[in-house]
Amino acid sequence: MRIVLNLITILWIALGASLILYTEPTKKALGKIFYTEHVRWLAVLPLVIGSILIAGGFYYPEMFWLALVLGGLGIAKGVYLIVGPIQHIRRLLHWWLHQASDQTLRLFGLISFFIGVVLLLFLL
Repeated sequence: MRIVLNLITILWIALGASLILYTEPTKKALGKIFYTEHVRWLAVLPLVIGSILIAGGFYYPEMFWLALVLGGLGIAKGVYLIVGPIQHIRRLLHWWLHQASDQTLRLFGLISFFIGVVLLLFLL
């Protein structure tokens, strides 16, 4: 469990740092990965990561509430991607990948970096 949680935190830190430092290339790379016709398949990632975080919260009691909140948000996002209206999900993806300003993406990168560091501190 520790290895999987460490991989998730390192992924969050790397993605956050990449969004902060290399906003445009990261946005293009994420667009190639996530901008797909089959938007329902995007639900797999938040559902899996959310479930792992909740399970990790039970495994590491010192990070229980943080893991429970983040895991719950991830699962809620996955459920929305499964049952939400497809046109709305496509508009959100289009906004994120084509219309969001660099400052907005850097803010999300900073939030991602901070969450990853906090989780990593709990795991040490």
